[in-house]
Amino acid sequence: MPLYAPELHGTDAAGARIEEYCLWCYKDGGFTQDVTMEEMIRLCAGYAGGDSRLHIARMRTFYPHLKRWAKKEATESEYYRSVNRVIDHVKNHLHEPTDLHTLASIAHISPYHFHRIFKNVIGESVSDYVLRLRMEYVADRLQTTPLPLAELAERTGYSSEQALSRAFKGYFDLPPKTFRKLYFQETFKDELTPRICRIAAKTVITLREGGGWQRLYMYALASRLLSEATESVEVIRQEAFLPALSVRERLEPDRFAEIVSLPEGLYAIFTHRGDPSRIAELYAAVRNYWFMTGKYVPAASPAYVVFLSNAMTTPPFRNFMCRSIARASVRQKRFNEVGEQSPPPKPPLPCGVFFNRTIPSRLVGRSDTIIPNR
Repeated sequence: MPLYAPELHGTDAAGARIEEYCLWCYKDGGFTQDVTMEEMIRLCAGYAGGDSRLHIARMRTFYPHLKRWAKKEATESEYYRSVNRVIDHVKNHLHEPTDLHTLASIAHISPYHFHRIFKNVIGESVSDYVLRLRMEYVADRLQTTPLPLAELAERTGYSSEQALSRAFKGYFDLPPKTFRKLYFQETFKDELTPRICRIAAKTVITLREGGGWQRLYMYALASRLLSEATESVEVIRQEAFLPALSVRERLEPDRFAEIVSLPEGLYAIFTHRGDPSRIAELYAAVRNYWFMTGKYVPAASPAYVVFLSNAMTTPPFRNFMCRSIARASVRQKRFNEVGEQSPPPKPPLPCGVFFNRTIPSRLVGRSDTIIPNR
């Protein structure tokens, strides 16, 4: 837990403050409660709120790395160095079956003694350790990538998606698909429920060599491009968020600025309220989860963010993001559901994703409605 003041620190046997633990966990040189890691997880889950299964799953990936329960994976002793060689091998070969004789040969210890030594050093058996690493890997990828279960099973040494699902549910007490769904629902709540509408084309300028908002505004002022209708925009290109400004008149690109056309088309509008630094997380969630579960696929035109306050002088806590989409065909939806590579879509209509306020009614219309720019 965060320790903001010295009086929150625990104390050693002499009563001196120590920074590693809080006073509720550690006092007078000992832990205030003699509980196992699993008992602590169950205790904390009761105070977390929401779906306790998701919180328990998260704690099981985090608690083993806390100092109180951290596994001793490095020491100068020969046994520890031997075990560390095995640990390095296991971490780099999660996709391979674990064989006790192979691991014992890597450690240069007989199989008979290796199992006992490994458990004494690490605190868990070889099979439990390998299972934990695999489950932590799968849990992380379920939250940060759109990888299907079939590929995750292949990467972690399971023979099928069903085998991985059984192991994951046995470890975290919920299936992997439910884990992924709960993570995104708990983290983003209603932000992943977009409005679908058609948006008029927009032209923006961005600097070729970057430089941030201040440099962009200086260029726009010198070029007399700013007006009351100018919008502050971030164009999302290859995971980078590029500052940009909307322009009305037709411009010719020069050696400083690049002209980017955001075409008219179908857009998914995702509303975001709060910390603008989370826009990148929401964009990743749209890519890794929303497209996997919906009836739309990404279109070729770039996503972009529109700020509803001055991006240079005011914290942009009111903003929205746009992502181009196209309706998925039955074949594309089937491919998404089984986690295979979707076939190339037909030329899609562009679409967008918006973050951070209730979308004005004039921006929302039927799929055949063209909405003019401001």
